[in-house]
Amino acid sequence: MNDIFTLPATEAASTPRPGRRWRAFGWFLFAWIVVAFGIVCWIGQLLSAPVDVTIDGLSLASGLDLTAWPVTLAVVAAVVGLLALLLGIAATVAVAAGLVPALLLAVGLPLLVGGVVLLALLSPFVLLGWLLWRAARPSQPATINR
Repeated sequence: MNDIFTLPATEAASTPRPGRRWRAFGWFLFAWIVVAFGIVCWIGQLLSAPVDVTIDGLSLASGLDLTAWPVTLAVVAAVVGLLALLLGIAATVAVAAGLVPALLLAVGLPLLVGGVVLLALLSPFVLLGWLLWRAARPSQPATINR
């Protein structure tokens, strides 16, 4: 026997290479920046008027002109906004992932226990009905047809 161990072609193709994740992350980051740049261009065309930010009567920003920002700052702001949106979606998914098992335990477990108790209570009646049905049915001759 050889000391060299070779994988079949199907197993060798399915094992991930170490650089594949970094390459996928790079493409994801590139796509993220392209989307952010597209959002910046869209906002630049959409918001040509200055923006005033007021919360509870307190003016936080007055006369904020988004089109006057440098492109790099606008791209960074768009990336941060997209990141905040992604984190909001991730938090929603995490909360939903926590609520589904809790709901299954809160609703499904009592229903399952109730079904088992009902089955245990009704099993003598089911057995009695089956025995009566077997007794009332005409018997079949035990012949083998050839």
